[in-house]
Amino acid sequence: MRISRQGSTLSAFVVSLLLAFFAAHSNAVLLINDSFSDGDRTTQALPGSAQWLTGGPKSNVSVSSSTGMTFRDASASKATTMTYFTPTDLAIGASLSLSFNYSFTQAATADNSFMFGLYNSGGSYLTKDSSSFNNSIFNNYTGYATSGVFGTDPSGPGRDHIEARNQTGQNLLSIGTYTEGTEYKQSGAATPGEIYSASMKIARTAAGITVTSQIGNTTMTQTYTSSMFTRFDAVGIFSNGDSGSFTMDNVQLDYVGAPEPPVFFALGLFGVAVFGKSFGRSMRKALLKFWPVLWVHRMRTAAH
Repeated sequence: MRISRQGSTLSAFVVSLLLAFFAAHSNAVLLINDSFSDGDRTTQALPGSAQWLTGGPKSNVSVSSSTGMTFRDASASKATTMTYFTPTDLAIGASLSLSFNYSFTQAATADNSFMFGLYNSGGSYLTKDSSSFNNSIFNNYTGYATSGVFGTDPSGPGRDHIEARNQTGQNLLSIGTYTEGTEYKQSGAATPGEIYSASMKIARTAAGITVTSQIGNTTMTQTYTSSMFTRFDAVGIFSNGDSGSFTMDNVQLDYVGAPEPPVFFALGLFGVAVFGKSFGRSMRKALLKFWPVLWVHRMRTAAH
């Protein structure tokens, strides 16, 4: 009876250990995954469909299930758009990652002609199209953005950079309300008609906030030990109108939570204390017994 009771307890312990392992690796959340495959930009049904509000006339915007969201003749009205998601806080070890594809029809070299970012609205939301992004509701928006150009920089040093929105101002597109980072690069994403990728990851560490951005084939990194913003609920993607028509597609936003506490070490010590020297041999048997079942369970859970 003593051996049976110990074996039963060990089996329960191993199951708890494996369940803890899989729980610790399931803290990634897909917040937005909008491919515009439904041909719609007005329905908020996250993660598959986001409501994209434009600062200009809605008649200037079209959506195609095959190509994405296009601002036609962007020179007539700035191609500005924003969507919102559930407010998300970054603890140490957590991150937010934004990515999307884009293309344009006209090269341009104006500073900050292309911008995208993640922001904290503080609860001040756009509610309709044609609201303009020069609006008092943006006075207290904070966050991080990446700026670039739609062409080759004639001056040579590059104009793509990262910036923190840490100054009050109602014009969300004004670079005067941001503090620019120290790293400037040239993306090479400069050919009209080509489809490029862009991304930005905001990661919180014990040392501060690290923002890593990519435009075309160029990656930039900026670390902040002040102006550290950790709460976000808005995505903005902007063109200043110099790019002709501007198209965006396959917008994805991922949240990865902070790692779980190191439960395995504590559980291991508990097992040794309870089971003594026989623990190792019995543990191996129990792992072989229960691992396949829990692995199948994990795969089914991930599929949903």
